[in-house]
Amino acid sequence: MEWTTLQHLDLRHVGHGVVPFQPHAACFHSHQALIAVAIGTYIVEFDALTGSKISALDIGAPVVRMAYSPTSAHTVVAILQDCTLRSCDFDLEQTCVLHSPDKKSDKVYSETEVHLAMTPLQQVVFFGFHKRMSVTVVGTVEGGRAPTKIKTDLKKPIVNLACHPRLPVLYVAYADGLIRAYNIHTYAVHYTLQLENTIKLNGACAFAFHPTLEWIFVGDRRGTLLAWDVSIEKPSMIGITQVGSQPITSVAWVTTLRILVTLSKDGNMKVWRLRVLVNPNRPPMPANFFEPAAIESIDIPRILSQQGGEAVYPLPRIKAIEFHPKSNLAALVFANVTNGDTSKNKTENNRERRKQLFAVLQGARGSSASLLKEKLSVLGSSGVLADHQLQAQLQEHHLKGHGQLTISDIARKAFLHSHFMEGHTKSAPISRLPLIAVLDTKHRLKDIPVAQPFHLELNFFNKENRVLHYPVRAFYVDGPDLMAYNLSSGLENTYRKLYNSIPGHVEYQANYLIYSKKQHLFLVAFEFSGITNEVVVYRENTEVDTVNSKSSNVKGRDAAFIGPNENQFAILDEDKTGLAVYILPGGPSHEPKDIEKAFEENQATETSDNSIKGPTPFMFETEVDRIFSTPLDSTLMFASHGSQIGLVKLIQGYRLSTSTSTSTSSGHYITTKGEGKKSLKLKINEIVLQVHWQETLRGHVAGILTTLRVLIVSDTLDILASTSTNFDKGLPPISLDFFN
Repeated sequence: MEWTTLQHLDLRHVGHGVVPFQPHAACFHSHQALIAVAIGTYIVEFDALTGSKISALDIGAPVVRMAYSPTSAHTVVAILQDCTLRSCDFDLEQTCVLHSPDKKSDKVYSETEVHLAMTPLQQVVFFGFHKRMSVTVVGTVEGGRAPTKIKTDLKKPIVNLACHPRLPVLYVAYADGLIRAYNIHTYAVHYTLQLENTIKLNGACAFAFHPTLEWIFVGDRRGTLLAWDVSIEKPSMIGITQVGSQPITSVAWVTTLRILVTLSKDGNMKVWRLRVLVNPNRPPMPANFFEPAAIESIDIPRILSQQGGEAVYPLPRIKAIEFHPKSNLAALVFANVTNGDTSKNKTENNRERRKQLFAVLQGARGSSASLLKEKLSVLGSSGVLADHQLQAQLQEHHLKGHGQLTISDIARKAFLHSHFMEGHTKSAPISRLPLIAVLDTKHRLKDIPVAQPFHLELNFFNKENRVLHYPVRAFYVDGPDLMAYNLSSGLENTYRKLYNSIPGHVEYQANYLIYSKKQHLFLVAFEFSGITNEVVVYRENTEVDTVNSKSSNVKGRDAAFIGPNENQFAILDEDKTGLAVYILPGGPSHEPKDIEKAFEENQATETSDNSIKGPTPFMFETEVDRIFSTPLDSTLMFASHGSQIGLVKLIQGYRLSTSTSTSTSSGHYITTKGEGKKSLKLKINEIVLQVHWQETLRGHVAGILTTLRVLIVSDTLDILASTSTNFDKGLPPISLDFFN
């Protein structure tokens, strides 16, 4: 998995000033695809999916801290630099002062810590200034609750506030690391979160809450990350790890990916997975609760330059990261980049950076590539090139016919690149806010349920009798189970357990579900960590009095049906080049035991006339990433990421021969080179996600969904229609969550 930029919110013209501003705060709506951005004295609201500006309000002073009110539709509550507390209603396009400071001279700045907490159970906001001894509560609507100062039972400096998202609990963090939970109505103490004296803490700097479990994640000012279970009468600490020496300024739980993201004050961002072992015979180990997630480190130059952005020099520091509570979507806020450095200071700083790089290159002579790259990455913008720049260098090197590019060559290019960036790269306020997401490069549709879709026919509205026949049930995969959802009653049930048991240490997920209506056969592709991937073959019961048929497993990464009767299916091997083709009898009456027998041995099997035959092996010339079903006679569709889509015709007889619409071949060998033959070329980094066929008056057509566009093509891969890419900036995992 890796971080990628979805789009940049354009804030360059806010305020119409000569000097551009830089956004210094942002927050997402609790359940809608909206984001509010503070820049200068303005708060601007955007549609987070399209990037369209909805509204902008001038509130008279810069924002220090803000958040959407969980009890109002489009209202942001903000603390400003003049110490006033304001509500900004974007529907009415007006602001309201909720609280004014006692002294007009009171003033805070963008780097000043102020604490703000709101609950969905009351129209109030709790706020306070750093290390004060009291908390102020006031209503979030005009004419609401009057400001009230609350003195807590502990006479200690308060360093943070947070409200539980579901319960009437206010958490107050104190400077000695103690956290106390108060009832928001009576302010009675519920419980206290405190460690023994052997573990030194400096007070909570950030809170995050699990969306379903009663777990609280706390980032301490000493660089310690903790997890508390507050579901029991006496809360217990279930996880602890040392992230670093800097205070943890932000903690966020990403619901769609089930990961925890932490940001330290120095801009260091880390991603964690939770290791939960349910074993009554062994006590939990808090030290093993957090483990680093398998995700690449965020590449700031790449993030800034993707989707039409611009890189800046020197490398900016991440000030804050805000995540949407219900989606794989985040906003990056950077520390201010100014032109305040004089030419002399800038030259001295750049000379110092080059000295550091030169020292690393000299000291790492003879070291491994991984060690050198690790040392270079520590230097930031003076170190190794950003990923997209490195790929361009490698491609240019290859086109010139040079030898293999070594890590030392890359390091030297990084040295020259850092010198070049001094005079050619933008060094001004970053006036666009990048919206980013975690992208699983292997599974672009990971967050979308693995289901069997049904579509409206393309010529539906041209028919005289427009009657749509829905299926009785819809199928989807939930964990190891095949589920059935009855469309008329709304009931769902476990249709089939595809796996009776899976070892607890093995991570798994279903990738694809392919179903044949004519053969009543399911092909479900599963991916496992550490072991070979499998395709589960299961025949649906069509008769009530028959015994439940068994499922069979065959090694492979993808599967597809072949032909108009779907009486053949193919399974793509794990190595992406091997293909095994099985032949089903003409009708759906074959016995389940014959399916099982075909997979017992890795050799061709022929039983009775009413049984499955195969496998017949084929071999692609180059790696193929996906295969897709087609209703064309003996024809299979394949796709190679960023390369092409092709149709291969598999003809089996006494002497096996193969021909493709992209090439010609013989025997079991399938060539994938489109030498003068018809093929559909994909764009760079374009990945085919789904293919669905329909029969029209013009013959069969296919709807193809890729990461960049939607295509409608003919059975010879001629493009009949295509979407414009101007507005296709989203990713499927981003937009889906807002339609549930």
